[in-house]
Amino acid sequence: MKWSWPIARFAGIDVKIHATFVIILVLGAMQWSGFGIPGMAFGALLMLLLFTCVTLHEFGHSLVAQRFGIAVREIVLLPIGGVALLARIPPSRCTSC
Repeated sequence: MKWSWPIARFAGIDVKIHATFVIILVLGAMQWSGFGIPGMAFGALLMLLLFTCVTLHEFGHSLVAQRFGIAVREIVLLPIGGVALLARIPPSRCTSC
């Protein structure tokens, strides 16, 4: 995905952060700016912890996809959440659909 930078690699999956992610860090810091610099650092840290959870969530999707033989290209962290980019869409295994 354009405008994203790699920050880590785990289980053969690149984790990238989109440039617009900085907006979330700034908004988190601004939300707590009434408490000065420590408050701003706390707000930014909260956003980082939130996106740590989002990253773990996306790894859950990715590792299950790999278990079913579907390659995962990358995980991209966006302001709206995370996206796991799969090489292909898995076939439906639903028998009642």
